Amino acid sequence: MISLSACTEQPIKKAPELKVTAHVIKADVKESLPTEELQSFSQDELRLQIKLTAEMQDWTTYIQLSDHLWHQSDEEVQAQIEQAVWDQLKYVDTATIDSLSQHNDSGVRAWALLLSILNGPAQQLEASLQTLSTHRTVNNDNIAIYQNHLLPELQQKLSGLEAVKQIAVLLPFQGKYEQVSKQIQTGMLKAFFASNQSTTLKFYDSFQLDQVEAVYQLAKLEGADFVIGPLRKEALEQLAHIEDPNILALNKIEATAFYQFSFKSADEVSQMITLFNQQNYRHIGIMTNDGRSELSKASALQKAWQENPLRSATLSIYPDESPKLRDALETLINEKTSHKRYNTLRWAIGESVSFFPRMRQDFDAIVILDNRSRIAVFKPQFEFFELKVPVYGSTQLSPKNLQENRPYVDLKGVKFLTYPAALYPDKLHTPFEAYGWDSFELVSQMNKMRVGAILDNGKTGLLSLHKREFLQKLVWAQYNNGGLIEPMPPLIPTGLILNQP
Repeated sequence: MISLSACTEQPIKKAPELKVTAHVIKADVKESLPTEELQSFSQDELRLQIKLTAEMQDWTTYIQLSDHLWHQSDEEVQAQIEQAVWDQLKYVDTATIDSLSQHNDSGVRAWALLLSILNGPAQQLEASLQTLSTHRTVNNDNIAIYQNHLLPELQQKLSGLEAVKQIAVLLPFQGKYEQVSKQIQTGMLKAFFASNQSTTLKFYDSFQLDQVEAVYQLAKLEGADFVIGPLRKEALEQLAHIEDPNILALNKIEATAFYQFSFKSADEVSQMITLFNQQNYRHIGIMTNDGRSELSKASALQKAWQENPLRSATLSIYPDESPKLRDALETLINEKTSHKRYNTLRWAIGESVSFFPRMRQDFDAIVILDNRSRIAVFKPQFEFFELKVPVYGSTQLSPKNLQENRPYVDLKGVKFLTYPAALYPDKLHTPFEAYGWDSFELVSQMNKMRVGAILDNGKTGLLSLHKREFLQKLVWAQYNNGGLIEPMPPLIPTGLILNQP
């Protein structure tokens, strides 16, 4: 036992033509929507506009539309609107909060104030919410709509919760997961030493599955008021019957009383779709190997993307073992079909003709779900086939060594989802160290997380709590012209959607 303590304290069919059904009204970045324009909408039209502006992440217009709908609704619906706005806004970043705080609309500024409080110091959270509740107005403006239901609910969740003083960590320090456990432990220790060290942190070996509950009971007996772990699902199942909300499991199983934080808790498919919607893409190509994880993600992306009849996704699958990567790309872009047409023409006229394969040019983007070495083989072939489309990847393109500075020139221009630690590793060396860091931070900030706040400086992503599961929102990165990883530049929103999604 390791103890640390401190002071207590396929070819595409043409989509059916649809009439333009809705357009998004959009306010100037600093200006309020005209009152007469708001009053011209029915409640159903307002709900549609709210949905569209949320998908566009036009948060100023979204707030103004929601506030207007709130004032037209009964108390039960008002509570639902407050919660819906909160569910959307709690994911925004600090830059967005700063922008909202400078708006001339008092309702927009009010939400910015609430968000800034919940992203502020955890030790001041309760007092700040109480001050907000007592004053009831923001800068002497009208009462913010969240004062009626949401704010009292947040305060109720926060009241009576005590700060964590001693954390027990259950990890398998022997066997198959020994190295992973040691990396997680290292990340936790780095987070501990970077904190105010007002907690006691103890590590316990949970290698023996038949002893997991005994180890847990020992940790509680020795004073742990919060437990991080276990790591393996089989170990979690040993504790599933225990009604202890002060457990942060490092994996995910069904129906438990404790919190869960899986290393792979990010919804990459949803994040890809959000970005592609912002880019107004319609037709995408997807390439993946037949490995279970990659194929599952590719199939989910294809299915979700094609829920809109205006959109299509063509999937090309190749074997993970001994893949013929060029063949996979040729299949996706119909290169073989072009060759067949050429051979038919040559046979018909009885002589050779000048030929260059004519490939599909209707893709707005191509997603490749595989590792860096595979995509480094695919990417140079795009120039040969004259494919001038953006290429996207998944977290598989993230470096396994976060301190690595090796350039991958063949990947230049490829955009991918990754962990913030891949861009700003600080002293962390591996993604599992980043995961350990975040696990410690989540428990340290647990009271704040329980009322719906987010951890926007997480090493594995922006972290939020949904029921009892912590989810990650990854960041977008790209390989620059030198083959090095850098943040992907922010998108400039168009502000207009011609068709409903």
